[in-house]
Amino acid sequence: MPMDIPAIYAVLKGGEVRTAPVKFKGTDVSFLSEPVRQSYSAEGADDRMPVAVADVKGLGRGELDDRLLTSMRFPGSDVWLMTHISDIEDVFDCFMGEVSKVLIPYHTVRNGLVMNEAYEVSENCIPVLFVLGGAAVCRGGRREDLRTVVGDLSKTGFRDIAVLDTDSSVGRDEWMALGDRYEGLIPFLRKGDGSVGGIGFKMIITDL
Repeated sequence: MPMDIPAIYAVLKGGEVRTAPVKFKGTDVSFLSEPVRQSYSAEGADDRMPVAVADVKGLGRGELDDRLLTSMRFPGSDVWLMTHISDIEDVFDCFMGEVSKVLIPYHTVRNGLVMNEAYEVSENCIPVLFVLGGAAVCRGGRREDLRTVVGDLSKTGFRDIAVLDTDSSVGRDEWMALGDRYEGLIPFLRKGDGSVGGIGFKMIITDL
């Protein structure tokens, strides 16, 4: 059985961490409803479990929301933070908070060297490929073949690579091909997307 990692889309509002479901329009993320006070907790579980937290404000404005970084608390969980990453200094900033892994959107980095630097800095950096229409979104909004981009990141040295299927356009055959070739591939799915069931991924991130 894969490790199921919940994805939470968060914002700091009124001094509180609030969450709500989101929609994607390309790589843009926005809330579907007014965010409510965050209530997720894994406290009391036998083992600490990861939770993927998306900084919605940071992704939208192109800059880490440092107030969210210092305010978020998820008892019993190791936080995997996804926010806008432009350069290696942004990665360092993320690790200043209670963050165990940084999820780096591939399309937001300034250039390819940033991914090389992230790999060299910490094994706790995970690239995230946003997928639109079955293709990986790259810098400047370019779309490239998903398998090619995953392969390039793997050659850089990354073992864990997340694929965020924004519009559920990655077919089951594609998931199977990726899973067969890349042991550390992590599907990042919208709620209700069952396209990877039974394929054998070790970890799957899914909207809570």
